[in-house]
Amino acid sequence: MSDLLTDPPSPLDAVIGLVAVELLEDSVVLRLDPPDAALGGDQPRPFLHGGTLATCVDTAGWYALEHASPGAWIAVDLRCDFLRLAAPVPHRVVARCLVAGRTLGTADVEITQWDDPDRLVAVGRARFIRGTG
Repeated sequence: MSDLLTDPPSPLDAVIGLVAVELLEDSVVLRLDPPDAALGGDQPRPFLHGGTLATCVDTAGWYALEHASPGAWIAVDLRCDFLRLAAPVPHRVVARCLVAGRTLGTADVEITQWDDPDRLVAVGRARFIRGTG
């Protein structure tokens, strides 16, 4: 089994600056330190690209499932609601496993600015199936 906090991030997570920083009893906390690549496009923008936030929902949901019930989880459905523009600053990504069954699992994710955890930027839900690998 991998160590969720010490294993290196996936190549995609590394590119957008996403790393797991804390495992709590009922949730996981990741930190997004977005480089310019996470802004999207050729011209710098004053906000993060939506795909960066959706990737955070996918990855954080996986961490929550893996923390609750280790297995070969594969995302099969993902929803991300963007509540406000996300400034290109560090963000807190918190995921909670809602259910981790024999074959299906679901996690909810909240994304806030790191220094303002009460101001939601985006929320998401990810559904996973347990693979055989």
